[in-house]
Amino acid sequence: MKKDMKKYSGPFLTGDGFIQAEINVEDDEIKDLEEGGDAGKKATIIPSFFDSHTHLADSVVDEPPVGTIEEIVGPGGLKHRKLAEASEKELVNAMRDYISEMPSFGVSHFIDFREGGIDGIRLLQKAVDSLEEDIKHGIMARPRERKYDEKEMDDLLSSSDGIGLSAYRDWDGSQLLKVVDRIKAEDKPLAMHCSEDVREPIGRVLDLRVHHLVHMIEADRSDLERVAEEDVPIVICPRSNMFFGKMPDIPLMVESGVSLCLGTDNAMVTNSNIFSEMETAYRVARMKGGVPPIEILKMCTLNPRKKLKLDGFNNGIDRFLILEHKKGDPAFNVVVNSSQKDIIKKVWCEDGRV
Repeated sequence: MKKDMKKYSGPFLTGDGFIQAEINVEDDEIKDLEEGGDAGKKATIIPSFFDSHTHLADSVVDEPPVGTIEEIVGPGGLKHRKLAEASEKELVNAMRDYISEMPSFGVSHFIDFREGGIDGIRLLQKAVDSLEEDIKHGIMARPRERKYDEKEMDDLLSSSDGIGLSAYRDWDGSQLLKVVDRIKAEDKPLAMHCSEDVREPIGRVLDLRVHHLVHMIEADRSDLERVAEEDVPIVICPRSNMFFGKMPDIPLMVESGVSLCLGTDNAMVTNSNIFSEMETAYRVARMKGGVPPIEILKMCTLNPRKKLKLDGFNNGIDRFLILEHKKGDPAFNVVVNSSQKDIIKKVWCEDGRV
């Protein structure tokens, strides 16, 4: 069979920023890279997108959510009522349809906070197994109730990448400590929503030795600096936050030294369009003083691969997007002036060796 050989050259995103490079692609695999080369078709080349925080089953909600954060996604809110009412088939189909759209936006990895206990994990696996395209995924499981159950924790930890909990303030302290002790005994990561609607005690949260935090909208500078000192990454979700009338202070987070990642969050109010998430993050940041566009781009490409390592994600950067080349700053063009229509090709390289 004749192989499809193509050459692309242009800005190539690395940990040190963009470099001029040329890649040779055979079928969909990068065979080699030459720094400084300029003989191929003009293109911009970046790692594929990583959606660092999703609640996929929320996509089963089929009505416009109305109310406060607590009324919509809090304990007993609209989201949880709809999840409880939905059939297994409805939940699997909703998650499958949502995930199947991810590749069209260049998303190759996602981390899901999986509600519903062991049944929630099983339903997500059914959805993923029915997909035609391979998408790497991390499962941060959650106990069905906000209390410690030894048998349930055994099942969750053996079937997931870690545990992803709701807000610290949602839990009874003694029950939470039992859950955390069990997680640490298995050397699994713990992630948690924090300071999304009200400021929470960051010292107590960090004492839990969290793998990463989500939101931190109501955190102040001292909170953020403590998080940075502990080298705990934060996942921000600006489109979802804005839906609920909130706005992350991205410049303050960057100034505080925090490593940031991007997530799309609640699938009932956002789709998997990382291009839209990046553009929103950039515009929201400008309202608070701004950050360089390359910082936004790294939040859904390089940062999560470096900071959110789970068992299934530790093989380097092995998937890339080849995008239409545009004049000017490549980071600004990708973050603000690009969409899924600009994806020329999705390519991979063996063992992340590029």
